[in-house]
Amino acid sequence: MHITHQPAPVRMQAVEAIRAEIISGRLPAGGRLIERELTEALGVSRNTLREAYRQLEAEGFLEIRPHRGPTVAMLAPQAVTDLYEVREAIECMAVNLFTLRAPEEELVALDQAFEKFAAAVESGNTASIISTKDAFYDLLYAGTGNRELHAQARTMYARLAGLRLKSLSRPGRPGESLFEMRQVLQTMHARDAERAAELWREHIQNAASAALKTMHAGREPHSAG
Repeated sequence: MHITHQPAPVRMQAVEAIRAEIISGRLPAGGRLIERELTEALGVSRNTLREAYRQLEAEGFLEIRPHRGPTVAMLAPQAVTDLYEVREAIECMAVNLFTLRAPEEELVALDQAFEKFAAAVESGNTASIISTKDAFYDLLYAGTGNRELHAQARTMYARLAGLRLKSLSRPGRPGESLFEMRQVLQTMHARDAERAAELWREHIQNAASAALKTMHAGREPHSAG
């Protein structure tokens, strides 16, 4: 874990570095964050680190309790179900609108973004999976022509990243997930918006089921996606 001191504010770099550790599972649910170790590892001040903690708490990644310090939040099964229900509503609308509105060149770009994501899933590289999946979604929402929908979806991105890792750690799930997504893209090419949204709904429900089963088994993700 380190900070490169690029143009982004140091606080945001700290947020992103800690968030990545949580999403990858290197900082496990329920684990306590040690301030001294993090200030040394990240090369930031205590004040900067505490500002980062507050943002991560607001995003749902950390719990900060009096006299205990920050710990990695543990999502209850009901909270996961709630989050996937919201995801289903927003993403199915996005698929529907993209299919109806996006020009052909944007659909081709979405295909290309999907293939990069598929390659990342097959490689098992966590950082690559997260970045390529985010790029896919950025194109999907841009093609809807609805900026408010895109803004609402961004609030889910980070929290869903860790759950996607859990979902794709389920044996057999990575291949199933890619097959489901390819089916949706084929239906989008046929401009069947209603069917594409229905297939995407099934995709999300399958992902939710896989994530919940992995959580119930108490297993940490061993592959990324």
